[in-house]
Amino acid sequence: MQQTHHTTLKMLNGTSFFFAPPGPARHNSLLVDTVELFAPRYTPNTYILHLQDPANTIDISERDQLQQFGLTNILSADLPDILLYQASKQVLFCIDIFTLHGFVSFQRKQSLEQAMITCPLRRIYISSCYDFYDYKQNVGQIAWGTYVWLAHAPEHTIFHW
Repeated sequence: MQQTHHTTLKMLNGTSFFFAPPGPARHNSLLVDTVELFAPRYTPNTYILHLQDPANTIDISERDQLQQFGLTNILSADLPDILLYQASKQVLFCIDIFTLHGFVSFQRKQSLEQAMITCPLRRIYISSCYDFYDYKQNVGQIAWGTYVWLAHAPEHTIFHW
């Protein structure tokens, strides 16, 4: 029996977003785990504004919506790896993947905050990594006021107070 993967993520036009089912067409990565395991638990009913996944050749960037939120000064490569918008709470989830951009460091958070200074949305910063070992090796680099999510313990997040 083939396992079905569900996600609450949607494209801005309302269509559901799915990666290819597990198999040769899909490359497993931390980004895939974050979309399929983190997002349904912690960011329900969000829309994808930006998602770049080189492993699965996915490049989503909702330029018009980003412009409406005042995010025109940020180059695509400088945006978080995943940018999700939750309209009901007016929240922007800025997720960096450890294997791509690394953790949300003090410098990275400050840079993103400066670039998003005109954005009226509340921003929540999340670093996604595989396991506690990755987290422990990099804990000193992670910015205060951000979250860390571990793919190997998907039901928990760590808040850096």
